[in-house]
Amino acid sequence: MRFFQFALFVVIFAVGTSAIAQTQKPIEHPKVVIEEVELEGSLLPKAAQEQLASSLKQREWEEGSEWVPYLDLIVIRAEEEGWPDRENQGYLGFSVGASWKPVWREPGLLHVQVTVKVDEGEPKKLEKIEFRWIDERLGPPLFDSTELRKLVPMKDGEIYSRTKYEAGLSAVAGVYKERGFIECTITSNLASNDEMQTVALVLEINQGQRYYWGNIRVIGLNPELETILRTRLAKDSVVNPKLIADFYHEYKSLLPVGASPETVEWRLNIPLAILDLTFDFSAAPAQVVRD
Repeated sequence: MRFFQFALFVVIFAVGTSAIAQTQKPIEHPKVVIEEVELEGSLLPKAAQEQLASSLKQREWEEGSEWVPYLDLIVIRAEEEGWPDRENQGYLGFSVGASWKPVWREPGLLHVQVTVKVDEGEPKKLEKIEFRWIDERLGPPLFDSTELRKLVPMKDGEIYSRTKYEAGLSAVAGVYKERGFIECTITSNLASNDEMQTVALVLEINQGQRYYWGNIRVIGLNPELETILRTRLAKDSVVNPKLIADFYHEYKSLLPVGASPETVEWRLNIPLAILDLTFDFSAAPAQVVRD
């Protein structure tokens, strides 16, 4: 009888020890959750700031991981999406820095307060725009800087606007392509002066060689319209892609449904600087299926 009692005691003791060991076993992946978010310096609308703070509170990170830099990236993305017109108001750059401090801890969970400091900077003005030409082996520049500068609708000293800059860039590229330089490339470089709060733009232009119309193949177009098209794209005359777009626009009502300049096949003969074209109007338009 005594032996039986002793054995029972030993079993109970062993089970109790195991339960204590289990409760003291460390949690392998403790988490971090954000209880409070303070945004400092952000120029986002208040509603956008509140939405950002709320989204951060809904996230969890592993304690000890690189969660703070990742949080910075979330804020940067929110700043860019919440203020899409930023670069049209001269704000070309900003910085984000997050810091945190513990609020309280419970098993497996650290509650923290996060402070995010956003430096939006100051709106920058346009100092100047310069034009430079590279690879002039095929001839002198077609335009001079004064002519091209007039195509950019943004004056020196004006608040920088990306939309105006892109409009000017498109206009500059356009005047080259309309005069046969269809492979013209433009590389832009932007230098920011944080002390003067200005930016300077340098546009490097590689105008390439001038192309001329070659063979024009037209399929499925009525003779009158084909004559008009061929007259506009006279063989050996300087290539101007705008002539194609204008033709499709002017005669849209007489062309097959769905006809578009995007369907024109281009074939460049680089050694001869010739552009051959194929217009295929014979493709059947898409049919609308009705019940």
